[in-house]
Amino acid sequence: MEARDKLDRIAAGYQDAFIMLTSLRLGVFDALAGGTRTPAALAAELGLDARALDTVLHALAAVGILVKDGEGFRLDPDCGPLLASDSPTTMASIYRHHDRLSRRWMRLEETLRTGEPVPREAAVREPREHRDYICGMENISRSSSRDVAAAIDFSAARRLLDVGGGPGTASLVFAAANPALRCVVFDLPETTAIARGQIAASGLADRVTAVDGDFHVDGFGDGFDVVYVSNIIHMLTPDDTAMIARKAHAALVPGGRLMFKDFYLDDTRTAPAHAARFSVNMLVGTAGGQSYTLTEAKAIMAAAGFGGFTEAPVGGRSLVVVGTRS
Repeated sequence: MEARDKLDRIAAGYQDAFIMLTSLRLGVFDALAGGTRTPAALAAELGLDARALDTVLHALAAVGILVKDGEGFRLDPDCGPLLASDSPTTMASIYRHHDRLSRRWMRLEETLRTGEPVPREAAVREPREHRDYICGMENISRSSSRDVAAAIDFSAARRLLDVGGGPGTASLVFAAANPALRCVVFDLPETTAIARGQIAASGLADRVTAVDGDFHVDGFGDGFDVVYVSNIIHMLTPDDTAMIARKAHAALVPGGRLMFKDFYLDDTRTAPAHAARFSVNMLVGTAGGQSYTLTEAKAIMAAAGFGGFTEAPVGGRSLVVVGTRS
């Protein structure tokens, strides 16, 4: 029955995901952050059907997201801080992003027939959707950035460029850990607006700044000791990834380092499973993105003039590959 159990878990996996993500979208977890609530009281507050919500709350308790307490429900103490929007350890933004991604995944058949990504519902992201996406990057970057700061020696670096740096999480972590380091977050204007808010709140505005730019068309400047590219290349074609590497080479001082952090596949492309699955996410969402193998990433970096490669596991599922400008 091992094969049957495996296939059953995969086939029904969407059910728990939709129960959790729909509850998040409707504000159930934020409402429960204040304490135990009965289904009737919660339904009245959120404008939901009491019977339907009662059924969903029991399902959430069955998988350990909620705890049933008499006639009421409360957040599990371990899950609650990850689901409540105002928690310092929240993952709510990235989970809301997954909620939106699920709508694309349901149209995977179209991509398999056409080879094209699923069209966006709107030409551009709505402000709330964009903020959830960017703040979702902060959710997942907090831990991995600390791992990078611990694994990589930045002590000799004075200037770091964070390409596609999103909310600036990595730059803020690196600057906090290295008092001599100044960081520049390089991203699109709608994203740097969010980054500037994070920077202002951090107390590190004297050493972390944000610069508007599009890495597809703009140069990176020069005089940097480190160019850091985190969770970017999986969105890009090999040609565009090579372009990033060449621009990084031009921006770095001799001996400077390019760092590609991402989810990497082994050379069989079948492991690790999360990276293979993420490649499908890029298939439905981008015109040419993919999960790269380590061999592919290093070959692209080498062609741009980097060598002396090292790598370090970070964040549980990622690797940072470091190449030195030769």
